[in-house]
Amino acid sequence: MSEYDDVDKERTPEGERRAPESPAQARSRIRVRHWSPWIWVIPALAIFFAGYLIVRYGFFGGGDITVTFAEARGLDRYSPVRYRGAKVGTVQKITIDQERGGVEVRISMDASMNYALRKNTKFWIQEAGIEGGGIGSILGGTSVGILPGDGDETREFVGQEYSPVLAPPEAGKTFILEAQGVGGLAAGSPVQFNGMRVGRVLGAEYDQQRDMTLIHAFVSQRFVGHVRQATRFWRAGGLSFSLGGGGASVSGGLSSILTSPVSFYTPEVMAGAPVANGTHFQLHNSESAAIASSDGPHLNYLTYFPGPLRGLTVGTPVQMKGVTVGRVRQVRLRYLPETASLETPVMIEIDPRQLEFPVNDSTTREDLRARMDNALSRMVNKGMRASLATSLVLPGASAVTLDFTARPGTGRLVMSDPPIIPAAAAGDGLSGAMSAITDVANTIRNLPLSEIATDIRATTTRLRSIVNDPALESSLQRLDRSMAEVEKIAITAGRNADPIVRNLRGAAESANRSAQQVEGAVGKVTENIDPVVQSLRNAADSAAAAAQRAEQLMGTSQKQGYDIAELVRELTRAAEAVRALANYLSENPDAVIKGRRQ
Repeated sequence: MSEYDDVDKERTPEGERRAPESPAQARSRIRVRHWSPWIWVIPALAIFFAGYLIVRYGFFGGGDITVTFAEARGLDRYSPVRYRGAKVGTVQKITIDQERGGVEVRISMDASMNYALRKNTKFWIQEAGIEGGGIGSILGGTSVGILPGDGDETREFVGQEYSPVLAPPEAGKTFILEAQGVGGLAAGSPVQFNGMRVGRVLGAEYDQQRDMTLIHAFVSQRFVGHVRQATRFWRAGGLSFSLGGGGASVSGGLSSILTSPVSFYTPEVMAGAPVANGTHFQLHNSESAAIASSDGPHLNYLTYFPGPLRGLTVGTPVQMKGVTVGRVRQVRLRYLPETASLETPVMIEIDPRQLEFPVNDSTTREDLRARMDNALSRMVNKGMRASLATSLVLPGASAVTLDFTARPGTGRLVMSDPPIIPAAAAGDGLSGAMSAITDVANTIRNLPLSEIATDIRATTTRLRSIVNDPALESSLQRLDRSMAEVEKIAITAGRNADPIVRNLRGAAESANRSAQQVEGAVGKVTENIDPVVQSLRNAADSAAAAAQRAEQLMGTSQKQGYDIAELVRELTRAAEAVRALANYLSENPDAVIKGRRQ
């Protein structure tokens, strides 16, 4: 019996009788194996993927193109191709072109861009970086830009190194912003008005003749009416931090960091007429500088500060009584060849509305100028001057202040174009103190300190040698002895002065009486006796003077040492006069009657 007999029995229906098999008969056993249904998943996926490729590139794909660039500049495989922010293709392969020395980029384009694959279509690389459009450009990565053009159909292109100026996406106006460099702006950067997006930057180009960058800013038709002659544009990207008396303030937000927008400001009144498409504006670096340069109701004035400007910049506030009424519009430095000196004309603008002057659209600029000039002229006459205010926290000038710091009637508003406001002789507050300290320091610096020190050293040496000289000590001893002798003479004169005074007064009175008697006796011979009488009078006067000096000597004991010599001289002259009279009368007794011989 074989091993298949049991299998045969299992297959034989129950109740059927099988004929007995012979031992020599061979039997086989059949086993059935079952396949897993998951085996068909892989072929199904392969068929699905093949169908996707056929549909994607057969029905919707635009085919592959080749663009040659000088450098890849961060471009890699699967980098997107974007048109107006939408992805319209993918980089498939990047190879080095050894013949032309560049890189060949094979790009798979969408079928929707088949119309753009023409000869004059432009391709460029948009690099990732803040300078390429803010942090949003970094997050988006490097991509390839495309600007459709005309011409014959082609599949090979030569890319350019800079992005071209895009065409306006809708109805509106494009304005040309003049700047020194693009900065963080790029094609697609938003244009904002009062914080609302009203357009976009279409691109930039370089003007070689004027040496500046021209940025094309598009504003949609809905907002073109806000762009007028007094409108000013500025770069609004990033955060702005300011520190003032009211505390710290931060302007800007996350959107200004992710993107690099352009904003513009238009005055509420006297903004001018709407401008045409393609009008040029200056692109300022900050909002304060843009508002300061705006016309509108703002009026310009000029001032000349005598000292350094201490970091004064465009946009610095102009204040009256601590209230901002305008901003600095222009800061210049001018050389004067006549005096070989420098001057710093500073132009400021003042908004009359901050002084509650009535201003509306019907107000003329001439009328507003006349009213403002009249008010400033009266205030300048009362002592108002322009000065630089400094901060205790931050270096440099924090504001230009118009305050009453001078005496009334010492200045006037110069009526030029623009009018000139006189500046204060020195800054106020910390600025004035620092200026005074600087002047003192400069004065000390200009002193010949080394020469003065040398002279003092030489004088000290000379005094030391004189003090230590033995001759000085002997001279002082002789002076002491001389003063002692003078004191003795003064004491002796004090004792003998009283009799001398009495005798001199008696002599004077006797001489007087004699002269009177002679005049009465010989009145007829007056011309002969006059010389004798005059001699007697001279003797009397000398005696009286001597007596007076003696009295002074007796009455002023503190001056005895100094008046004794003069007393001696007076007494000597009196004695000589009396002696001469006596000698003459003794030799000529008839002179009393006949007079002195000629």
